[in-house]
Amino acid sequence: MLSYLKIIRPVNLVIILLTQSLLRFCVMDTYFGLSLASSAFPVVDFILLVFSTMLIAAGGYVINDYFDQKIDQANKPEKVIAGTTISALNLKRYYIVLTVPGNIIGFYLAIKINYLLLGFIFPVVSIMLWYYSSYYQKKILSGNVMIATLSALVILVLWLFEFFALKNDPIRFVDVFSQLNHVHVIVLGYAVFAFFVSLIREISKDTEDMEGDREGGFKTLPIVYGKKTSKSVIIGFHVFTMLLLGYFQYLLYAHGLMMVFWYVTIAVQSLFLFVLYYVFTAETKKEYHFLSSAYKIIMLAGILSMQLFYISF
Repeated sequence: MLSYLKIIRPVNLVIILLTQSLLRFCVMDTYFGLSLASSAFPVVDFILLVFSTMLIAAGGYVINDYFDQKIDQANKPEKVIAGTTISALNLKRYYIVLTVPGNIIGFYLAIKINYLLLGFIFPVVSIMLWYYSSYYQKKILSGNVMIATLSALVILVLWLFEFFALKNDPIRFVDVFSQLNHVHVIVLGYAVFAFFVSLIREISKDTEDMEGDREGGFKTLPIVYGKKTSKSVIIGFHVFTMLLLGYFQYLLYAHGLMMVFWYVTIAVQSLFLFVLYYVFTAETKKEYHFLSSAYKIIMLAGILSMQLFYISF
């Protein structure tokens, strides 16, 4: 049973739970409260949406380990569960048990707010995770971009359901209209942040796993163009993300959100600067593993800043 828990990456699922909960209760509810209104997406439905997102993400981790059995034996033999503790057949069954309910819940919520098209997000994501694991993770940047997009979608999907739930409730929509632009900008800012940090982390992981990936026939960025080029790309995206974050800080400062501004400056930008030094010096597998972990910490630090919107008001 412990193996079935480990393979779905519970820490990552908790981060998804934390991300969507902070966005809902500390950002959306805070801004809607300024107009003496509340969210149009009921708490019960929100819980179902989070559960659906976590189920599909968990299914993605399972199917990824299914396709990566041989590669993981080379990259991290001490951590391999797929094909050893859990058989290949049971991995497929586990994937179905996780993914199918996640899709059903997604369609149920979309129907409930009278916007069926939103329900198709969930099968599309499931298909993306399957093809990422079976094909695109082996290609230059395409797999990295897919995972980065899905990371951003964790944030965007909640706002999409909230927005269309509001459109389905015209009176409430009018009540919160003056706050919608603020929420749009904040959600987009966090989604872009999640995209680029995930993208950088995925390239770092590819550089860390070059040895096993090469044996598996992968054609990732570091394998095709070398570790030096991979490092240059990481540095480029890293600096670009810092600049984008700087613009976001400017917006925070301009709107008087000083608590969030100082938190992002001290807890996120300073981490970016610290990690940038290690990007320049990284050479070994162990050092790139450190970078991968560091980017996850940066992601978590950025997500935690959401709580300060509530405190600020």
